Order: sequence, then structure tokens, then C-alpha cells
Amino acid sequence: MQSQRLKRRKYGSSMLLLLMGLGAVYQSFEYTIGTAARMGPGYYPLILGILLVVFGVMIFVLPDSAQDMALMDNMEEAKEQEEAGELTLVQHMRPWIAIVVSMLIFILVGKYGGLVPATFALIFIAALGDRANSVKSALFLAIGVTLAAIALFHYGLQLQFPLFTWG
Repeated sequence: MQSQRLKRRKYGSSMLLLLMGLGAVYQSFEYTIGTAARMGPGYYPLILGILLVVFGVMIFVLPDSAQDMALMDNMEEAKEQEEAGELTLVQHMRPWIAIVVSMLIFILVGKYGGLVPATFALIFIAALGDRANSVKSALFLAIGVTLAAIALFHYGLQLQFPLFTWG
């Protein structure tokens, strides 16, 4: 029963990634693509769409792994807690709440604080949505992703998003 549910989720998520990727690739051709040296506005959606398609295919064709087994263990644990009446509605909604709140905080802090505090807040809050994450692990994850975002977006792509804004 659990393995059938996991397979449906696996195939459903792979199909969703494929559809979103193909949609992004299709829409990217509405804009100038350009080259890697002189990227046009359609270049990023094209690359992102291709990556989504690749990940969707990988999820679809790769065999079940230890990660699936760990997910099944987590699902069984959550089901046991639910049957025991230990999980409340807020605990069920915790991942959704964390993701939505983290995005809203990113928008607000990004406007008034800059890339560094906005990225840190986004990752830290979203990571706390998973009951398996501790505050310490969320902190280290947020620091790591923030450093990667600075390297990639500020220095690599020279995105016009200031690291810090005060005001």
C-alpha cells in the first residue's frame, strides 16, 4: 500500500516537473535566447526548463532508492503519530506554512534588507518546516545557501540585487 502511494507520488512529481519544464522551454522561445556570452531574456527560462525536464526524467526512470525507503519510514512514523492523535492541524500544515511565510519574508526583507538577510531568512524559515530539521541544522543550511547565493547571484551573474540595504 505504502509502496504504491510512493510510486504514484514519484510518477506524479516527475510528470509535474516535465510539464513545467516543457512549458518553460516553449515560453522561452517567445523571447530572444541569445548565447552564453550574451544572454537574451529567453536564455534563463530555456536553461531552467531543460533542467526541470532532465530532473523529471531522472525521477521517472531512476530506480527506487534508500531515499524512498527513508520517505516511507517517515510516512509510517507520521501515520503512527496521526493514529495516536499526536499530530494537530498546525503540524500537518507546518511545511506549507513555513514555505509561504518564508517567501513573504523574502519579499519583505529583500526590499528593505537586501539579498543576504532575505536569502538567509527564506532558507532558515523554510527548513524549519520539516520536523526532522533542528534549529542548528536549519541555521547551517541557511548559512551555506546564503553564501552560495552571494557567490552565484551577486558575483557570478552580477544580479542587480544589493547584498544589504538599510532603509
